[in-house]
Amino acid sequence: MIEIPAAKVERAVSDKLTILIPELHRDAWLALAGRATVKASRQLYVKLGPPRKPRTTGWKSQCNHTNGHVQQIAAHTGDSFDDVKMHIKREAISAGYPMRTTSWGEAVPVSESDASTVDAAILIETAHRIASMFDIRLQEGDE
Repeated sequence: MIEIPAAKVERAVSDKLTILIPELHRDAWLALAGRATVKASRQLYVKLGPPRKPRTTGWKSQCNHTNGHVQQIAAHTGDSFDDVKMHIKREAISAGYPMRTTSWGEAVPVSESDASTVDAAILIETAHRIASMFDIRLQEGDE
């Protein structure tokens, strides 16, 4: 599988879409297109959406910001880091955080690795809201 974060649409007419494969992904596409299963079925799994700026990682990033808040909330409530993070993600769905639906109809928040900067901001704001419910004063940055 290859993922092209910002594919260029060359032509879109009614139910037909022509997408240009960037040079960076050309070899991967040719390898995929040459597979027997693709040739036999003449079908591909396709996921379309607007281009997104991936969430930031590393020191002073949105990811670091979120995880710091999760740690502080977990320390205050006594819940595990993972439980607090999942609760924040589930709460964030109502504010627009992306989700997928399981075969059983359960809403599952997407992985942070698939989140955009806008999605990461939703998690941070949700963490702030949850902390205020518990009257937790979150430490921000270098406080």
